[in-house]
This record gives sequence, C-alpha cells and structure tokens, in this order.
Amino acid sequence: MAYSVKKHIQQLIYLLKIHSFTDVVVCPGSRNMPIVESMCCGDFNVHRALDERSAGFMTLGLAQTGRKVAVCVTSGSAVANLLPALVEAQYQGIGMAVVTADRPKEMIGQMMGQTMWQTSALASAVKYSVDVEDDESADGMWFANREINAALNIAYAGQKGPVQINMQIKEPFFECTVETLPECRKISLIEDDVLFGSSMRQLWEESKRPLVMFGQYDGINPSYIDAFIRLGVPFYTEVLSNIEYFASHVETHGRACQTNNNRIPDDKIEKYNPDFVIYIGGHIVSKVAKAAITKIKPQTVVRVSKSMEFADTFKCMTHLFVDNRRDVACYVSVSDNACNVTDKEWMICSRDVARYVSTIIHTPMDATKYPSVYSDFLNHIAPSSQIFLANSTTVRAIDYAYWNMPEAQAKRPRFFCNRGVNGIEGSMSAAIGYAGGVGNSPVYLVIGDLSFFYDVSSLWSVADTNLRILLVNDGKGSIFTKLAMKQTEAVKNYVAESHDFKAEGICESYRIDYKRVEDGDIPSTIWEWYFSETSGARLLEVIV
Repeated sequence: MAYSVKKHIQQLIYLLKIHSFTDVVVCPGSRNMPIVESMCCGDFNVHRALDERSAGFMTLGLAQTGRKVAVCVTSGSAVANLLPALVEAQYQGIGMAVVTADRPKEMIGQMMGQTMWQTSALASAVKYSVDVEDDESADGMWFANREINAALNIAYAGQKGPVQINMQIKEPFFECTVETLPECRKISLIEDDVLFGSSMRQLWEESKRPLVMFGQYDGINPSYIDAFIRLGVPFYTEVLSNIEYFASHVETHGRACQTNNNRIPDDKIEKYNPDFVIYIGGHIVSKVAKAAITKIKPQTVVRVSKSMEFADTFKCMTHLFVDNRRDVACYVSVSDNACNVTDKEWMICSRDVARYVSTIIHTPMDATKYPSVYSDFLNHIAPSSQIFLANSTTVRAIDYAYWNMPEAQAKRPRFFCNRGVNGIEGSMSAAIGYAGGVGNSPVYLVIGDLSFFYDVSSLWSVADTNLRILLVNDGKGSIFTKLAMKQTEAVKNYVAESHDFKAEGICESYRIDYKRVEDGDIPSTIWEWYFSETSGARLLEVIV
C-alpha cells in the first residue's frame, strides 16, 4: 500500500497524524478509495463498517474512549447517513472528524450520480465545515492546509463536537504510489491560559528577532501593550492600532519603528528578518507590510484573536491564541512568563531595528506622494481628538503623515475606520452616528470625494451634530492611479470615476457651514474656523 498522489489527500493524512488522531473508521466506496488507502498506510487503527449509519456510531463510541477519531465515507447520500450519530455527538459534546469524499463542485447537479451539496447536508450537526478543492496550485494547497488545520483544532476546542472536511476529488484518482508522506505545516491552538505558558515559552526564548504587529484596535487592554514594552519588543503599528491613544506610556518605543529615514540597503535586509511574529488586533492596512511577512515566512507566527478564527493573513501562521478574556492579569502574565528580549541579537541596536521595519514593512514614500492637507490637519488637531477616516487613499495618507509627525503623535488622537469588510460605503454615516452619540464633543471625518458623494444621503442627520468634515477632493478615486493598472480612458472615467463635482450645493441643502480652498498654504483663518468650538456641523473642501 502507498499514499494517494493527490496532494490535498496527503495533507489530510499528515495533519490527522500530527494532530494526534489514532483511529479511523472507513466505509466502502470508489470516490473515497484514495483516502481510505492512504489512511490504511498512515499508522492509524483502521476500523471497517459496511454502512455509514453504523460507521457514525462506531466513531462516536471510539471517541467516547478519549481517542481522536475520524470517519471516512464516499459521496452522495452516504454522507447523510452519518447524521444520526453526528447530532448525538453534537449534543454530548464529543469531538470527531468527518471526512466526506466528493466530486468536484462543478459536477454537482449535473446528473452524475451520487452527487449533492454535501456540506449543507450536515451543516446543522457540525461545529465547522470546510470544502477542500482538488487544487494543487500554491494557493490551493495553502487553503487546504489552513482549513484542515482549522477543522481539526475546532473539533476539540471549547465545547467539543464533530467537524466536516469535505474532500473534492477529480478523476483520475485511483493512483496511490507515494511511498513517503510529505510534511506540511501544522497550526496549533495554544491551550494555555496565558500567551507564554508552557507551550510557547521555549519557542519565545529561542527566538532572536521577535516583532509584535498591531492591527486595527479591537479591544486590546493597554496592559498587554505595556507587557511587551517591558520585554523590549519592537512594534509595527498603524494609525488604526490606536496604541498611543489607549497606552499613553508607549512614548517613543512604539513609534521608533515607524521612521522612514535611513533605510537599510537591500543587501543587508535578510539578517534583520523577524523569526517570531505576534499579530494582535484587527486588519492591517498596508499591503506592503502583509506582503513582507508573507515573503519572509518567520519560523513562528502567533495570531492573538478574540475568537476561534484561523485568519492566516501572512500565509504562515503556526499558532492561534484565543484571548477572549482581555483582563489585566492575563496581559501582565506575558512579561511574567517570558524572558526579556533586550539581550537578544535583534535588539543589539534599536536604531537598526527601526530602520529594518521601515525598510521591509513600511511603504517607501516621498513627501510629495500625498497632498499637504493631511499633515496640515494633523498639525492643528487638539489632544485626544476623535478622528474618523474614510477607506482607500485617506487612511493611507493619514497613516503616512502621522508617522512622520512626532508632534501629532504626542497629541494621542484616536482613529476610527470601517476597515473590516467595507469599501468606500458608509464612512460618513458611521462618523455621523458616532458624533450623534458623543454629544457636544467635536468629531472629525477625513474623507475623499468618491466616499463623500457615495454616502451623501447620510447628511440628512448631520446638522445638529458637531461633526467636522475635511473633504479632500481630487476629482477622482485617486487610489486607482496608484495601482498597477493602465490608465486608460475606461479606467479614468468608469473605474476612477473622474468628475468635477463640488460639495457646496450639498452643504447648502443640508445646512452645513461650508468653505472651500485650494491645497497648498491653507490660511490659518480657515483652520481657526474649522476647529472653532462653535456648535454645528461644518465642512472644509480642499481641492487638490
């Protein structure tokens, strides 16, 4: 016997083994044949069952002994026959893996026999379900690895229960000639109560170049940040991380990594590559940052999340730590249970670390990339200002300006942005809602022209708020001029949506105090008007 030549099946077998599955229950069938043969030479205890209903209950019984067990069936109604056992396993909180063989999705509903939508058939009875395509491309293999890892972890996390791994298998599929099972990545769930407990402490202490990356603020307790500061770890942050707003003690440590000066020569970068990355918080805006870590593939990448979400942003995650308590005791334990990093090679020269981060992570930009209005705005804000940012160019421009302005950082503003799944929609509506909820305090919105005109109906409710809108109008969706696409007439007119509209008439209709200026040296009197404490909404339109 030998393993299937199908690479996603090889990953499945390897991950079942490395996640400590000891037993498999198999049923007869042709579509599941390459999985069954691979299981038979995979050092599992193999149990036979003629019908799938019985196989499901055999798996349930084996799992009740404390073993990790998988059941494998062929396609079609064979899958549905597992349902009675699965609902019982779900009710009792018993973990197991259900491996269902399937035809490719393009064959479903085409009168091919033994075909149906198999993941939906078991949806009500499993904790998690993944549909793994027979795709041997790099992205296909990454997806298979990530999702199989996720399923096998989720089955035994918290309230245990069954999970489904639906394996699409294209013809031909009978060839099983691989003698040695290739290794693949394991993603481990950190089950300790603290991040640096027994399972992670040794890996941390063996690392030489750790880096903590903070995405968009998602409720991180400032004590967590403080713990990493005490460890001497360099940070990567963006304006949406709001580290300085929530952790006033960060000072220059968190900012040191943000400078764009004195970049490291390309031939010296490799020795500064991080080998241990901890990613905390929500979305990271910078594509360059994400691409850099994806390319480097650090030895250890830990995702700290509020939920059991296997978000493999850099395609090289090795561990997931679900931290839904967010209490101070948990955060302080980071430094209590880990050695200080200041003795490590990575921190021999903090200046070099800062130069590394700005070289490989931050997008190289010159001062003319964005209009000066963004830095002018940040120069004039009051301490602890509440600032909403529209998506696309705006959030990137403010991020760039902010990290080159120590005087703005010292004011510790708080930034908001709908950076989860939204595009240009709703930025202004969200800011108006927030402004209506905070009473008399001014709230600021920095927004581009397309985002503004898209959401203009939200101004129906703005007049009685203290929202201050800074509209940067360059007559197009400027993000599209910065992407690697040909600037054809079609792109200019139908993608970037070039226009010559202004906001003056809209502001008059909605009773919003309005002024318009050209970018450049914006008169101080304009900024005084914009930031004055007089109540009511106002909009400054800057034509660039």
